[in-house]
Amino acid sequence: MDLPDYLPPIAREIAEHIGLDGLMRLVNTYGGTVIRVPGRTDLKQVLTPEQYKEFVHIFKNEKLAIPRLTAKQYQIEVAETNRLLEEGNTRAQAARKLKVTERTIYNRQALSKQDDKQTELF
Repeated sequence: MDLPDYLPPIAREIAEHIGLDGLMRLVNTYGGTVIRVPGRTDLKQVLTPEQYKEFVHIFKNEKLAIPRLTAKQYQIEVAETNRLLEEGNTRAQAARKLKVTERTIYNRQALSKQDDKQTELF
């Protein structure tokens, strides 16, 4: 999986195992706190069953400081949108999976294309 370079080490490690979607679920729920795995009983409600199983298997009996990622959250959301679109999902499918509007997907896609064009100028 291609992960953004700007992720802190713990966020990168988590995302390698449960994906950016799983990481963002944790960040949105526990960002800025320390959690014990599997001590949090509500982890099952936050992560998908597959993500939960992998997360507990990898990080069992560890205390993890979940980063807030507030400065990088939009970049991560754009990266996840691009990943879904590159996998062949339509804008509508990506919007449903990310629980956003199709317009949001369109805007994120346009922003990514604009960034690509800008780098070609220099």
